[in-house]
Amino acid sequence: MEALRQNRYKNNETRFMAHAKANSAHPKCESKHVHEDSGDLLRAAKLKVTRPRTAILDLLAAKHGPFTSEEIHAAVTRTPGIACDLVTIYRCLAKFEDLGLINRCDFGDGAVRYELRHKDHHHHHIICRSCRRVEPLPNCPVESETIRLPKLAFKDVTHRLEFFGLCPDCQ
Repeated sequence: MEALRQNRYKNNETRFMAHAKANSAHPKCESKHVHEDSGDLLRAAKLKVTRPRTAILDLLAAKHGPFTSEEIHAAVTRTPGIACDLVTIYRCLAKFEDLGLINRCDFGDGAVRYELRHKDHHHHHIICRSCRRVEPLPNCPVESETIRLPKLAFKDVTHRLEFFGLCPDCQ
C-alpha cells in the first residue's frame, strides 16, 4: 500500500513540476533542479530530506518567483501527498535562507518573498507601483561597480537593487 501511495505521489509531483516548468515566467532564471536534486541540496546542507522541504525547493526551482510564504504554502499543499501547515513553510524558508539556498526579496509592501539562489546568476526586479506585478531584469546594472568594491577592503560583497515603475497594463 505504501509503495502505491509513493508511486502516486511521484506521478502527481511530476505532473505538477511539468506544469510549473511550462509556465515559468523567466526561462533564463529557471533551474534544472528536480526532486532528486532538491534532495541532494538538502543532504549537502545536512538537513533531513522531507516532502515539504523538497516540494518548496522544487517549486522555487521550477517556477520563477519570487513567492510569498503564503503562495508557497498554497502551492505545496495543492501537491498530492504533501500536508503541512504554514508554520512548517516559515521554518523551512528561514532555514533555507540561513543556509544560502534561497534569497529573500522585500519590495517595501509588507510582504516578504523568496526565490531560489543561483550560484552562477543573480538578477534584480522591476515592480509595478500600481498592480505590484514583478518582472525579473535579465542583467545586473551594477555588476561592474560591485567588482571594484573589494578595493575598499570589504569581503563577500553582495547587493540588492529593485526598480519601481508602471507596467504597460497600468499606464
